[in-house]
Amino acid sequence: MKITKRVLALLLAAMMTVGMLAGCASQESEAQAPEETAVQPNLAGVDNDLTMEAEGEVDTSKVLTTLIDCDATPAFNGNPYDETAGINWSIQPFMYDYLAFFSPMPERTFKNSLMESYTYEDLVMTIKLLPDLKWSDGSALNADDVLTNFYCDLTATTLWNYMEKIEKVDDLTIRMTFCQDSPLLLNLVVRNPIRTPDEIYGKWAEQYKDVAENMRVYDEESKTMKFTDEGNEKNAAIKQDLLSFKPAPDEVVCSGPYVIDKYNTSEILFKANPEYRQEMLIPTIRGLRPGDSQAFATALLGNEYTIENGGLNLDMSAQIDAKYADTMRKIFVPELSQIGYTMNVQAYPLDKPEVRKAISMAIDRNSLLAVAEPGSFSGSLQNSGLLPSLEGTYADQSFVDTLTKYEYNPDEAAKLLESIGWTKQGNMWVDEKGESPVISIATISSWPSFMMTGEAMSQMLTDFGFNIDFKPMEFGLWNDFTRADEKMICCTFVAQAPTYAHPWECFNDLFVANTRTGWEKLEPGQDRIFTDPVDGKEYNVTEMLRKMFTTYDDAELKDLTQQLMKLSNDLCGFISVLEKGAPVRIYDPKLHLPEAEMNALQTSYYYFGDLNVMLAKMLHDNQIYFTK
Repeated sequence: MKITKRVLALLLAAMMTVGMLAGCASQESEAQAPEETAVQPNLAGVDNDLTMEAEGEVDTSKVLTTLIDCDATPAFNGNPYDETAGINWSIQPFMYDYLAFFSPMPERTFKNSLMESYTYEDLVMTIKLLPDLKWSDGSALNADDVLTNFYCDLTATTLWNYMEKIEKVDDLTIRMTFCQDSPLLLNLVVRNPIRTPDEIYGKWAEQYKDVAENMRVYDEESKTMKFTDEGNEKNAAIKQDLLSFKPAPDEVVCSGPYVIDKYNTSEILFKANPEYRQEMLIPTIRGLRPGDSQAFATALLGNEYTIENGGLNLDMSAQIDAKYADTMRKIFVPELSQIGYTMNVQAYPLDKPEVRKAISMAIDRNSLLAVAEPGSFSGSLQNSGLLPSLEGTYADQSFVDTLTKYEYNPDEAAKLLESIGWTKQGNMWVDEKGESPVISIATISSWPSFMMTGEAMSQMLTDFGFNIDFKPMEFGLWNDFTRADEKMICCTFVAQAPTYAHPWECFNDLFVANTRTGWEKLEPGQDRIFTDPVDGKEYNVTEMLRKMFTTYDDAELKDLTQQLMKLSNDLCGFISVLEKGAPVRIYDPKLHLPEAEMNALQTSYYYFGDLNVMLAKMLHDNQIYFTK
């Protein structure tokens, strides 16, 4: 395969930047062809003597500016259940509090927040809230509000598959009864923030409660609770009505440390919630929307941010490192997230496993990794569905070695196409009908790891002979397109495990939960069943995921993990490009943060996951503040 000048230029520019930053690439290695280059993760940092723990008296006069990623249109509203235009994941950690915070690093840890304590025995979990909790409007936050939250999450969480009932014991106590045990139950209970004052959301919670109590049945075979057909229909109607609720963002009643003071299309200003149970050492937070890549770069060069973890291409990352070399602190945070490209197996020619595998083998993923943003690690060459960082714990290397490795191999890719009757006519592959079907690749134009890898991948596949239609899109258009039937190949975060750090989360996301994958759509209550295209074995993935979720047996968990890895490997329904470790850049040297190792990937309770969840954990423990 001949690499185009454009792809080679992208790769060489990225490699030169890596070489300049890391100081370890020779001129000879920079000039190698992409397929011969093994690219190491770029963890280049800044060389100064700063530490995270800034010394001095607390300064409450300064505003912390962080990155948010929410709707910037006039449709922006205060409904936390509106995933498109509401109070979304990037701002919820400031406005809503959690029962407890979680981190799998350096060990599995839960730290109480709204929750004072819990007990779990004989499938019964009892949660006791802190006394004297309040919403931002001054009303009491008690068990009624927490029950309302759980009911409003009826269709949004796996928890209700395993929870038989939930009851109020008293104003501060809730009791949950489960129909099956699992080591992940506590994660499910505390994962979502408390967003629902009963006075506001109670009317929807009552409807969901009726479904939970009267339109679910216990399934003996799966040992889980399932909705009846009537329940599924009513759930859809309730959700539609709930999404029609669109309060103004600055009128939202909050359980967390901040409320929205002002907002416009570029930023949100948060002020301290006066009813929150502790005084905030940072009274004001500014959430700045990144806009497109040019606007984001302009904001960074203008020193608009206090802290951010936005995606940058290698060149801009090097510019930022150089500009703020004396004052910036930089670390890398594990996200347990995986960036890849899903393939719509319902659409021709992606319905043919040979085509999907040929596409995967016609891509030099070292090249893609070289042009991705700093902090990126190699994805799974086996497209196994398991995050590479979890592989050593949950799979044997001897098993991994038996899987097909979809490394760059254009000759093998050609043989796969020829095996189904495709031929090369000139520079283009045509099918058995003599046609060259169009294959579209959709990506987000403003996210470097998506845009740069998508563009390079499209060029490679075009050079190989596929008829590629590259579709870079603004986030909103991409969000709609990649959920539609006409999608083909699309970028997404896929097979990730940021909430549980567990194989169940990877495979549940890949096979069931992720709406951007290209598997056959499931009807409510329908099991996900695949026939392996290699050996013809049938896999009831839904049942396997249930076993994976509930097992305490390490050997059974490893066996289930390896079976699903093989299935994913044989299906080849997505291309794993990279595992993401996010660079976090702190620009104000007077901002005190928890201790961390500079310029390195962290293993820490505080430094894990989404940026603003990290900040919420630090704020809760008074570990982040400005000094004079």
